[in-house]
Amino acid sequence: MNQATPTPAESIAAADQPPAPDPATLHRQAMLALQAGQDEQAFQLARQAMRLAPDDPQVVFLMALVLGNRKRFPEAIMMLDELATTTPDVRLPVLGQTAEWMVRFGQYSQAEQRYRKLLDQVPDAALVHRNLSRLMLRQGRRIEAAEHLSRLCSLGDIMEDELRALLSISHPFPGDVTKDSFDPIGTLGKARVEVSRDQWASVRSRLEASQVRSAEEDALLGRAYAQLNDGEALGNWIAGSTDAVDRYPDAWLARGVAAALQGEHAAAVKAFAECVIRDQTDPHAYALMSQSLRELGAVDEAEATSRRAETIRKTTTIGAAMASEETRDAEVLSQLAELLQQLHRPLEALGWRGIQLAYAGEAGAIAPADAQRILGEIAQERRQWLKADRGQATRAFVLCDVDVDALD
Repeated sequence: MNQATPTPAESIAAADQPPAPDPATLHRQAMLALQAGQDEQAFQLARQAMRLAPDDPQVVFLMALVLGNRKRFPEAIMMLDELATTTPDVRLPVLGQTAEWMVRFGQYSQAEQRYRKLLDQVPDAALVHRNLSRLMLRQGRRIEAAEHLSRLCSLGDIMEDELRALLSISHPFPGDVTKDSFDPIGTLGKARVEVSRDQWASVRSRLEASQVRSAEEDALLGRAYAQLNDGEALGNWIAGSTDAVDRYPDAWLARGVAAALQGEHAAAVKAFAECVIRDQTDPHAYALMSQSLRELGAVDEAEATSRRAETIRKTTTIGAAMASEETRDAEVLSQLAELLQQLHRPLEALGWRGIQLAYAGEAGAIAPADAQRILGEIAQERRQWLKADRGQATRAFVLCDVDVDALD
C-alpha cells in the first residue's frame, strides 16, 4: 500500500518546522548555556548531543564538562579518562581538566600527579604552574610552591597575590589567608595560617597532635620550639629529627637557634646560612645570623646581615599591608620594586612594575599607548635578565659575603 501523499496543509506545516539540531549546534548552545549559568539547559542540550553523536570527542568532552559543573566529579573524570585512551590528541586538556576537578573533589595527590605530567609535556604552561602553586600554597608547601611562582615570574605571567607569596616564602601574610583561594588544606596548611598570625603555641599543639608528620611538618615543629624559646623541646627535636628535614629552611632555623642557645655561634651561623639559602625572604633568620656573627666578633658581617634583615623586612611590611588593603599607592609599588632590585631579585621587581602599570592604566593615569610601550620594555628587560642567567641572586650575595666555611 502506497504511503499517502501529504496534503498541502501538511507540507506547509512540515516546512515551518525547524531542522533537527546537529551535534555541533547543540555543542555551541550547551557551551553558551554553561557560560550563562543555565546548568539544566546545558545538561539537556548535552544529553541530546550525546544521543546523536556518542563517539564524538567534542560531544563527550562537553558532557563531562556539564557533569563536572553539576559536581558529579567521579563520573566526569571517568568519562574524560576513557576519552583520553581512545583519542590521544585530547590527553593534555583531559589531564588539565581532570586535575582541576580532583582538587575540587579533594583528590589532591592525584591532581598533583596530573599537573606534573602536564609540565613534563609542556614545561612553560603558565596555567599549570599557577594551579600547582596554588594547590601547594593551600597545603602549606610554600618552598615547593615558590619554584612554580618563580617560573611564572620568568614567563612574565604572574598575578599580584602570587608575587606577594614570593615576598614571604615561609608563611603567608595574615590578609591573604582570609581569601577563599587560600583555603588551607591539611595539618601543614592550617599550621602555616597560624604562623601568619604569630600563633606559635597553636602551631606547636597542632603539629604535636599529628599522628604521622611529614618531613616539612616536622621541620616547622622544630621552628615552633625555637620561636617559643623552649630549649628542652628543641634539644629533643634535634635528637629525634632525620636528614629528611634538611630540605626545609624551618629545620635549619631551629638548629641555628639550638646552637646559639648552647653558645655555639659558629655552628649557629652555618645553620642560619643554610636557612636563608633555602629562603632568602626570612628577615628573622638574617637577624639571628647577625646576632651570632656579633658574638663571634665579626662586626662587619654582623652589620651586613642586619641591614639585609631590615631590607627584607621592608618588603614584607609592604606585602602585608597590600594583603590587607584594597587601595594601591604607586609610590609604594615603586619602592617595593626598588627594594627587590637591591635584593638581586629582578624578575620579581619587574613583576611588580607590571602590577604598578596595570593599576595606573585602570586609574587612567597613563595613556594606553604609553602603557603598551612600557609593558614591552619590561618584557625586553626580563628577556635580558634571563638570557644573562642573572634572574636569581648568587649564593655569596644571599649570604652577605659571609664566608661560612672559614668559621671555626
